[in-house]
Amino acid sequence: MSSIDRLVCHETPGATLLASLSGGRLVEVAVAAKDHADLTGAVILGRIERFVPELDAAFVDIGAARAGFLRRTDMMGFDGERPPAGLPILVQVTRDALEDKGARLTMNLGLVGRYLVFHPHGEGTQLSRRVPDSAARDRLLQAMGDIGADEGGWVVRTAAAGAPRDAVVNEGQGLLVRWDGLRTRALAQRPPVVLVSEPHPLLRAVRDRGGTLAEIVLDDRALALLARRTLDSFDDRGELRLVIGNGDVLDTHDVAGQIEAALQPRMVLRSGVEILFEPGRTLCAIDVDSGSAGMRQGQGPRTALEVNLDAAEEIARQLRLRNIGGIVIVDFIDMRAQGDRARVQAVLAERVADDPVPTQVVGMTRLGLMEITRARRGPSLAQALDAFERANAAGVTGPGDRGNTAEES
Repeated sequence: MSSIDRLVCHETPGATLLASLSGGRLVEVAVAAKDHADLTGAVILGRIERFVPELDAAFVDIGAARAGFLRRTDMMGFDGERPPAGLPILVQVTRDALEDKGARLTMNLGLVGRYLVFHPHGEGTQLSRRVPDSAARDRLLQAMGDIGADEGGWVVRTAAAGAPRDAVVNEGQGLLVRWDGLRTRALAQRPPVVLVSEPHPLLRAVRDRGGTLAEIVLDDRALALLARRTLDSFDDRGELRLVIGNGDVLDTHDVAGQIEAALQPRMVLRSGVEILFEPGRTLCAIDVDSGSAGMRQGQGPRTALEVNLDAAEEIARQLRLRNIGGIVIVDFIDMRAQGDRARVQAVLAERVADDPVPTQVVGMTRLGLMEITRARRGPSLAQALDAFERANAAGVTGPGDRGNTAEES
């Protein structure tokens, strides 16, 4: 799957809908209701409520409706001891609250920039696996030495590969300054309090997409100004297009039509291959049918391998677009040759490798079913769009209360 090159942002009084596209094809849809801020990525000064030995985890008051969940493996500085109730601690939200579960927390904080991520409690430097060029890796490692950090760990993001050396060094030094300021504010605050929150979804996407964006289309003038400033701060050349008046921004690249298609249980590819999605509470079953494949344009029937390869490409995209999480079982058309099965599995694994949500292609069962696991991160596409409609129906007129927020990154 190619990198995301276009963003389409629909801003309403109640919520934001952000569509990410690659080559005109919809890849992701994110919804942010303005009466409920997504805390994912937020750094919070929380307070330990209680430690539960049976779970080997602590519940932390972060000022939300439900206490956050902090596993032992995500704790730092306790050396196996139980954190006492009432203790103030700095945590970061790795997954926002979902249905009846509180937010997932970690004490391994990560301050995110365009090129770098700084972990104050980490060690060493890790380079993105998508920077394969040895010369670029050596240059980046040398640049990291000029930042002047005496402690902490760093992750060098893919965007740094083509960035000027000074830009990487300056951002690293800026992240160190942010960390010092964050610690100073934490000492002056009473928990629970949000110290750092992620910016508007569009601005976060501009930051994270690097220089790959060719176009941003949106329908809000104030947000367009902020997006332009963000692009300029990174010296990006992406075109920014404002759709105001009678035009519907979601008509751009047929975003609305592609969303509608992704909400349907059955889809038919251009080749005629049919794919049926049957999501359940514990797993999602996907069935592949040759349908009218090969019968179009006077072609004869296609082989099972050709049909399954077509389906594998689209299934990888739909898992991300529909945000399907948990266990996924795919019933491909039966292939007798072991080499054909391996090829379909390899193509599927290659395509899901671009998914930011951890996804693993486990392999074929004895019954010929492909097993896949994908981490649950946020609501499904259908749930997100339902939240978008409910937020606008509620008549929200402005951003909701994020609590006592000290900084927006």
